[in-house]
Amino acid sequence: MMHRHKRHSSREIKQELRSIYTRDGHVPDLTRLERGARSGFTGVLVKMIIALGLLSAVAWGGFFLFSQGFFRDNETLSLSVEGPEEVKSGEPVSYTFRYENTGSVPIASLVMKLNVPDSFHILSATPEPGRADEWTIGSLSAGSDGAVSVEGVFLSEVPSSERLQALFTYKPANFSSDFQDIATHKVDVNDSVVALSLTGPEKALSGDVSEFIVNVQNTGSESVYNLRVTPVRPQDFTLSESDPALPDGDSFWTIPVLEPGELKAITLRGAFTSTASGEQTLAVTVGFVDDELTLAQATEEVVTDVLGAGMAFSIIVNGSNQNQTAELGETLRASVDFKNASEEAAENLSFEMTLQGNGGNVPIAWSGADLGNGSRSGNTITWTQDAIPALARLDPDEEGVIDLSLPLSSSLGGNDAQSFTLTVTLTLLKVGNVSGTRTLSATPIVISLNSDVRVNAQARYYSEAGSAIGSGALPPRVGETTSYRIYWNIANSLHALTGLKMSTTLPQDVTWLERTDTDIGTVSYNATTRLVTWTASKLPVEVEHAGAWFDVAIHPDESDIGRFMKLTSPTSFEAKDTTTNETLNESLDALTTELPEDAFAKGEGVVIK
Repeated sequence: MMHRHKRHSSREIKQELRSIYTRDGHVPDLTRLERGARSGFTGVLVKMIIALGLLSAVAWGGFFLFSQGFFRDNETLSLSVEGPEEVKSGEPVSYTFRYENTGSVPIASLVMKLNVPDSFHILSATPEPGRADEWTIGSLSAGSDGAVSVEGVFLSEVPSSERLQALFTYKPANFSSDFQDIATHKVDVNDSVVALSLTGPEKALSGDVSEFIVNVQNTGSESVYNLRVTPVRPQDFTLSESDPALPDGDSFWTIPVLEPGELKAITLRGAFTSTASGEQTLAVTVGFVDDELTLAQATEEVVTDVLGAGMAFSIIVNGSNQNQTAELGETLRASVDFKNASEEAAENLSFEMTLQGNGGNVPIAWSGADLGNGSRSGNTITWTQDAIPALARLDPDEEGVIDLSLPLSSSLGGNDAQSFTLTVTLTLLKVGNVSGTRTLSATPIVISLNSDVRVNAQARYYSEAGSAIGSGALPPRVGETTSYRIYWNIANSLHALTGLKMSTTLPQDVTWLERTDTDIGTVSYNATTRLVTWTASKLPVEVEHAGAWFDVAIHPDESDIGRFMKLTSPTSFEAKDTTTNETLNESLDALTTELPEDAFAKGEGVVIK
């Protein structure tokens, strides 16, 4: 069924609209719209946004105005540095730091601070600084300029690069803040006024005397001071003498002053040992010394081709021909191995071993030494054909060995050396049909003694005075708890130690009681690994004794009757000797309830029912 919409007349439509918009009997004037009331919060927010925008605009405007616009256009400080970019170490040089106000605004105050490397030593300055490396220049009118000049000398390592830096702090007359500019000058030190040369033989025969000459000269126009000349000799070269002689205990020569053009010569004489062969390099370095820091100026080296002498021999100590460390009370097992590597027989040979203490007596307990049929006079042992018949004649490719043992003293006296050198020389009177005395040396071996550290671990129930420091049943009884105190002690007097550590593991049936004490360092316990550790960063040589203790407890059961119970596993100790750089290690036995060091608990360690 279709529905039809009723059509309305225009008059009817107007009447309907009037009924919709009529308010209080009146139709509003729709040609004007009235704004509704705005909330107070919205007004405040709008005002704040407008104010912040204005402030931001002012700030950015000021930034561009003063940093890029007005200020930069009206005031500029121009800086420059005049002086060499490449210099010789030890040669006086001058640098001028120029400044100019190229702007239109006067500078009210100007200060220059000169930063130089430690290697640059200022000799003079124009004008003189008001205080250390700082010049107060004062005001500088527009278009004015000035300069600060310094003369100095680089005492720098060659080669190296250095930088001079002048920091200018200034305040424009129309500004209340300070500004800074920096002038930097890079300098390359590629040469030195100290010239070095080294000459020596191109070829040498081991055992024969070789001579090396060092020349050090000041090629500059000013005196140089405090030079150090250091030789680096091959391991298989033995220095017999030098001119001038090396000061006792030093491995270098010192030249206090070297005048302009002056030359100093140093002569080294020595021999390549029997084990030397092939190319051997001897080097020399000269440098300025600044607070024990050597600034190398030049290094020279000579390569010498060493020919074997036909007789090969060496000294072996504890299986090595190298420098090594040893413990007090240890016995050194030494041997002299020799072989005739020539094509001729060698006759009437003899060996001599000399032990020389470095700064004291040689710490050898000679009464217990085995000299391998050698004879001793003082610290020298000699082997001849009378004691060893094989030394009467040694045919080509024939070889032999001399064995000996040298026990070290168990402790050092006040005059005993902490290190000593073993040197062996061979003398032979005839090779083939050629007669004549000839002497060869083996490469020396230096023996350095490790510190005399001694460690001890013990368990106690009573103190040394007899008072109880443990608790509970003694002897230990089944079902009852007994506590003990574990003591760790370190004694040391020769060298300082670092990285000290003592540790042990507690058995499963031992209880940690969390009572500890130490003289140095700390004692810690890891409940997971059951590891007890005593650590200390260092033990100075002045501290001859240090100790730590901790308490543990046991609670025996039926299976423990009739035996000693273990209180700790074996104890380990380690530390580093600061003089020999050797890591020292020691292991101590496990501790039990036997308590052998506790006189008051003697016989009271076996578990009873």
